[in-house]
Amino acid sequence: METGLKKLLIIIGSIIIITTIFTAVRIHKTNKKYKQQIEKIETALQSWSKEYTELLPEKNGDTITVPLRTLKQSGYIDENFKNPKTRRKFSNQLLMTIQKKNKNYSFKILDQDKNMVEDYDEINKSAPMVVLKGKNLEYAELNRSYKDKGYKAITSDGKEADEVDIEIKKQETVVSKIDTSKMTTYKLTYRISYAKEDSFITRMVTVKDTEKPKIKMEKLTLKREEVKDFDLMKGVTLEDNSNGKLDVKIKGSLASFEGRYVLTYYVTDESLNKSEKKRIVRVEN
Repeated sequence: METGLKKLLIIIGSIIIITTIFTAVRIHKTNKKYKQQIEKIETALQSWSKEYTELLPEKNGDTITVPLRTLKQSGYIDENFKNPKTRRKFSNQLLMTIQKKNKNYSFKILDQDKNMVEDYDEINKSAPMVVLKGKNLEYAELNRSYKDKGYKAITSDGKEADEVDIEIKKQETVVSKIDTSKMTTYKLTYRISYAKEDSFITRMVTVKDTEKPKIKMEKLTLKREEVKDFDLMKGVTLEDNSNGKLDVKIKGSLASFEGRYVLTYYVTDESLNKSEKKRIVRVEN
């Protein structure tokens, strides 16, 4: 009985090992094919950039975002180009960036497996080709004005396409503008039309708080008798773009003796942006 059970366990163990090896080999082959397909997209993007120079970023450090749809429209990628991982076509909204670096350009494919909009619509080669100026995810500073970087678009016959409708959504609600008074995310959809043919591209704009609080101080000299009841915040002004509550901690202390004292002010806003500044206080007779 025990011998039969041991044989059964050995057989089950062998099956598990074989299955594991087979799965690992399959995953390896799939990943290899996927890498090859990504390399083909990168090569196609570089070739596309040499033909459509008018759509490339103009200043050093500038970036444009290109959807795979544009490479399909121009014939650099086959419309049915497939993703080995999903066995489906690569999404038309797979995004890539081209950044100008001095006299050269760098090419990058964004979030290949994450946050990809599944867009498999048929490609209309007569519709305008459109790219975003900047990145598909941009940031706006809390309570600061935001200026959108816009887009570039040309028609199939090489003309500039300038009929654009920009829809702004906050969650699922259409709004008239990007309001930076609250931290949230907006979706911008650019719809470009030419000769009754349409194209679109989207951008996400996230409002966030990255600014450090500002600390301003007046020079301070005290008499010895003033030290005991002196408010250490007197002559100190705090400013922050969040307009929220600021946490202030002060390191150091004063004494009723003549001398030079150093106080360090640590200020943190609600987004955990931190600033610190030293204050010199002189105590005199």
